[in-house]
Amino acid sequence: MSTRNPTPLRRAPRQRGYTLLEILVALFIGIFLLVGLFTILQNTRRTSSNQTALAQLQDEERMAMSLLSDVIQNAGYFDPNVTSAPAALPALPAGSIPTGVAMAASQGLSGLDNGAGDLIVSRYYTNGTDGIINCNGAAAAGAAFATTYTNTFFINVSTVNGITTYSLSCTLDQNESDGIPLVIGVENMQIYYGVSTTAGANNVDTYMTATQVQASSGGWAAVTSVRVTLTFQNPLYGQAGYTLAANKYVYLTRVIPLQGRTGVIATAL
Repeated sequence: MSTRNPTPLRRAPRQRGYTLLEILVALFIGIFLLVGLFTILQNTRRTSSNQTALAQLQDEERMAMSLLSDVIQNAGYFDPNVTSAPAALPALPAGSIPTGVAMAASQGLSGLDNGAGDLIVSRYYTNGTDGIINCNGAAAAGAAFATTYTNTFFINVSTVNGITTYSLSCTLDQNESDGIPLVIGVENMQIYYGVSTTAGANNVDTYMTATQVQASSGGWAAVTSVRVTLTFQNPLYGQAGYTLAANKYVYLTRVIPLQGRTGVIATAL
């Protein structure tokens, strides 16, 4: 009788886990990837925010200059088929405007020098059907609403809870205290007036401040154009990677011709 050797029992394979070093390496790699991901996310968000701020600045520049151009270019306009110049643009004594700007009969443009922001007054008569807007962007609706708009642009400075806000503002009643902010972030406005010093000519041969125009022999009637420079707060100031980052302010200049002085027929407006 033969005997068989019993089959030896197989040992279960030894289970082997991750070592502490391997876990630490995996954690380090994961943290490194997460930091890189968050860095990319933050840079993307910052870039998007800066691009949005820049686009908003450009929109504000366009809006400010469009309003100024639409209003200033019509200074002195009136419809001779409806009224006369003295009736459309009566004299305004200095007391009617708190800043001290006075306007003679038929005068459509005036201004005031101010280091913190010049002031300009443009007035004209609308017959209600010509579509001419005032500095608030509104237009007279119908001949029954024919009126004279006296538009005053100025820089308004207000401080609330320790935060100072600058804005390009306008008023229609010569009272700056109830002016309406048009564009926020405009810290200064400098205005020069293009004047022809040659009698009978409308071409600009020199630029003057409001004080110089007032003292000149031709006065406000000699002004042919207005050069406006607006100082905007730069939303990208201090941000790395932008050419504008080093500049605290962004300047925008435009020359606005007065239609009554540059050969445009008033009744054609």
